[in-house]
Amino acid sequence: MAALAALLLALGGASPALAYREGTLYSGVHSEAVKEMQTALIQLGYLGGTPDGIFGTNTENAVKKFQRGNGLKADGVAGAKTLELIYKKAGGAAPQNETSAQPAQQTQQTQSAQPAQNAQASGLFGGTYTTLRQGSSGPRVTALQQRLIALGYLSGSADGKFGGATKKAVQAFQKKSGLKADGLAGKKTLQALESDAAPAAGSSAPAGESPANTVPADASAQAAAAPGVPTPTRTATAPSGGEVKLLHWFDQVKPSLKTKQIMYIYEPSSGEGWNLMIYSCGRHCDAEPCTAEDTASMLRAFGGKNTWNQKAVYVRLPNGTWTIGATHDMPHMSGRVKDNNFDGHLCVHFLRTMSEALEHDPNYGVSNQRTIRSFWKSITGEDIQD
Repeated sequence: MAALAALLLALGGASPALAYREGTLYSGVHSEAVKEMQTALIQLGYLGGTPDGIFGTNTENAVKKFQRGNGLKADGVAGAKTLELIYKKAGGAAPQNETSAQPAQQTQQTQSAQPAQNAQASGLFGGTYTTLRQGSSGPRVTALQQRLIALGYLSGSADGKFGGATKKAVQAFQKKSGLKADGLAGKKTLQALESDAAPAAGSSAPAGESPANTVPADASAQAAAAPGVPTPTRTATAPSGGEVKLLHWFDQVKPSLKTKQIMYIYEPSSGEGWNLMIYSCGRHCDAEPCTAEDTASMLRAFGGKNTWNQKAVYVRLPNGTWTIGATHDMPHMSGRVKDNNFDGHLCVHFLRTMSEALEHDPNYGVSNQRTIRSFWKSITGEDIQD
């Protein structure tokens, strides 16, 4: 493939990244898009190891193997058809073509790895975090601009074209969020924008921070000492059938929650239970394990691995009421609790109307709502009507 790229360069007088159609991945490319494709191929069993973003021989062979097994031309070049089918079979959304492939020797912004297909197309950017930069265009740029407008960093309308004004808005948001202000909307920046704790232009604290952001190592002990907060549960406890109430997030659950309170999660298929400290609340609840022991229990419930694939769970709220929800165990972005062996926070979803979820959170949010509805029917025989 390297020889083919060189031939195309010689014949076309263009760089290898432009020799193929924009978004095509091939041998020699080093990018976040390659890492996302590798992650999907690993999930599907065509590639071993860990995704590194470098399109080398092993990745090329994996692409060829996938192509042969799916009736495509086995040339090892991941074009639009190949990528679309890879992500479709992996259960995720294929990245948009805002960022063209780049040669391995070109310096890239390095970001922490997060499997794209496991993201279940979450949040504003469909679970795709390839870097957006000046010159990019498409629906993810539109989503980026809409979020920047909503937070007060950008004025006007979202036209889907990443120009100078959008770059300045990204830089302003990055400064406010404590990120490198390079104007490149990479993974950390995009995830920070998705967070319910994303700072508005007029706010005084970075995202995820507050004047009292000094939680000690034994976070569960501090939270339990607060008035009205129950002592964390240390043995797995399941609710009795009559205790569980079907509660709506916006009307009944969210108003009862406060930062640093503790809720208890019980996962019925594994019999595991763990405590979570509430981090923030938006359209779902961000939380984090109180201790390393809680993290270990949660990890066992998810088969010993971190995954975005949600499970239906029973939730005992800080006020003692049991309800149902859905959660995952993938650490992401920021967290406050120290020494809990969990680098970041996770999400707990509660019942929302499907129409509202479809409007505001049509991918991962809807997936969680389906999980919650299926769980409720399995334990009560009742369907949830929107």
